[in-house]
Parts: sequence; structure tokens; C-alpha cells
Amino acid sequence: MTLITITRSRGHIVRVKAEGHTGYAESGSDIVCAAVSALTEAAANGLREVAGIRVKDTTRDGYKEFSIGEYNQSTDAILETMALALKDIANQYPRYLKTEDQTK
Repeated sequence: MTLITITRSRGHIVRVKAEGHTGYAESGSDIVCAAVSALTEAAANGLREVAGIRVKDTTRDGYKEFSIGEYNQSTDAILETMALALKDIANQYPRYLKTEDQTK
């Protein structure tokens, strides 16, 4: 199972952490893992390239974490869209993906 932890500060998403393997299918065929990877990578890239925000990013096997030190309307739109999509996937595949919100 993959656990996604979304951390908020003053109502704004400032950190996203994805831990674990979904286990939905074998590596290379796991659509849940692919969706999580695509959404988190797209969000981190959007923060850098669209919002122009510096992103602290760590990626390794079964782990992705990124955080930002500032936020604005663009970062909110990017990260809230990602969070909604991840929560939708978690609702469809609850045995393989869980999302958790926390406040900093």
C-alpha cells in the first residue's frame, strides 16, 4: 500500500509525501502506482515551471517527497488539483492507496 501524506500550513499545501508500493500489480503494470507517480511528478514540475517556485524534492524507490517554502494562487491550484485526483484514486482503490491530511 502507498500512503500519501499531505501537509498544510495555514490552509495551503506545503508538503507531499508518498511512501510504499501500491501492490496493485507487478512493477511496470501497476496502474495505481503509475497514476500516483504521474500526479506527484506533474505537480512538482508544475510548481517549478509554471508557478516558478523552488521545490525541495526527494525521490527513491517507493518514496517521493516534495515541499515548498512559499505559496500563492498558482501553487494552491496545482497542489489542490493533485490532492483531489489522489483522493479520487484512493477512493477507487482503497486497498492500494490511502491519503492522509495533516496540519503543520
